[in-house]
Amino acid sequence: MASDYGFRLHNRAAGYTINGFYTYQDGRWSDNWLTGRVRPGQAVDMDWFSNDGNCTVPFRVSWDDYGADDFKLDWCKGVSNLYMKDKGFSWD
Repeated sequence: MASDYGFRLHNRAAGYTINGFYTYQDGRWSDNWLTGRVRPGQAVDMDWFSNDGNCTVPFRVSWDDYGADDFKLDWCKGVSNLYMKDKGFSWD
């Protein structure tokens, strides 16, 4: 069982605005979890209010004028902050 899925999404990419965050479960990508854009240096609180499902969930981040990248993260490791960077991400 997964732990709490609430976290803060930080945009630490230089010059790229995040316009989408999607999760992949049950064979399809979710609707966009974001209600607005996350500009460089900004952060937004996110929570999908469920601890059901697998701990390791693929996610996709899309950017203005760039496209999208796919990642995987074990959310059961207690993710509080997700830092999107110019290349890849980190978390704590």
